[in-house]
Amino acid sequence: MRVVIKFGGVSLGTGEKVRVAAQAVRDAEFEEKVVVVSAPGRTTDQLLDLVSSFEEKIDEREYAEILSMGERTSVKVFSSALRALGIPVATLDPADPDFPIVTDENHLNAVVDMESTRKAVQKKILPLLGKSVVVVPGFVGRCSQGVTVLGRGGSDITATVLGSCLDAGQVILVKETAGVMSADPKVVNNAHSVDTISIGEMYALAHGGAKVVRPEALFYKSPSQRLRVVQFGTRLDEGGTEVTGYMDPDRPAFATERSLQELTIVTEGGGNVLPEVTKILEKNLVGIGTASTSTTFFFRGPDWKDVCIKVHGMAGVKAVSGRGGVGCISLIHPRLVDQPGIVAKAATILSLNGINIYEVTSSKGSMSLFIEDGVVDTALRLLEESVKVG
Repeated sequence: MRVVIKFGGVSLGTGEKVRVAAQAVRDAEFEEKVVVVSAPGRTTDQLLDLVSSFEEKIDEREYAEILSMGERTSVKVFSSALRALGIPVATLDPADPDFPIVTDENHLNAVVDMESTRKAVQKKILPLLGKSVVVVPGFVGRCSQGVTVLGRGGSDITATVLGSCLDAGQVILVKETAGVMSADPKVVNNAHSVDTISIGEMYALAHGGAKVVRPEALFYKSPSQRLRVVQFGTRLDEGGTEVTGYMDPDRPAFATERSLQELTIVTEGGGNVLPEVTKILEKNLVGIGTASTSTTFFFRGPDWKDVCIKVHGMAGVKAVSGRGGVGCISLIHPRLVDQPGIVAKAATILSLNGINIYEVTSSKGSMSLFIEDGVVDTALRLLEESVKVG
């Protein structure tokens, strides 16, 4: 199997850690190995501190060259450790004009040109596989004007880009934690690793502050490719957390719900009925819309009138209304969290075709539009034709 293995900077922060990482690469039972390395420890931060202390503005090309030095040094150190173990090594450096990570001309926050990179990777790296372990600096690329950098966490992007361009069976991201954790172990003492997590869930966590994976790196994962997050110091060919699924970079996925019920509760005196009503609806709940004095629940199953009877008279409830015949279309894509105007665009498309939106609910990576049940098919067709991401 062909694999791309990425080591973060903390995992390469000492000579002993470099030795352990090199041994893990040697012992991993894969036929073809590409290793992506980050700058050791806090090297990039230190370089940033040095350069940002200058009063004069530095040319961006020189800036990128300076910031790339940590990863380029890691390549030399890591390849030396592999050779000391008797492993044949081939290394790449962005100073080479045929460096295969090809980007646009933005030197300090470059975007990978996937078409050019795929061709360059297959020409430069593919012939080396099986003969040597190929060691590549993460975070850096090259454009026609010289070295570029991919921004914070760019080594994750390098790994998934290479995995895609090489049609690798797996991409393995080596981290200090035991895979993806249920919470930050520094915050929650009993946090534990999870065996699997969907790509959308991982993206939402990453955007919510989890620093396990650079969010943008997830978009380069191929549909049939395994992406695993494993702990430094453990075997690379087993364990960890697998990130499952695939997202089209440009189009959201769609899901529909039909024959839903709606219940709107107006509260007074700071009343909070959310916990009690949520408990009544349990697994039937589909979405919740909130305002300062009212809460709307959308749910499957029980008639809204039955729920109304249970809710009426609760402490803090001023009035209740409801209806049936509600449908829902959910747009699902990790990048929705980054895209201003998606709600407005969807609303405009539906409005121009005479479709009214009862409620919009959203969370990281998904947005649900509640509409009349009878127009779900028409609305779905309109949105699939018109809504793009990116």
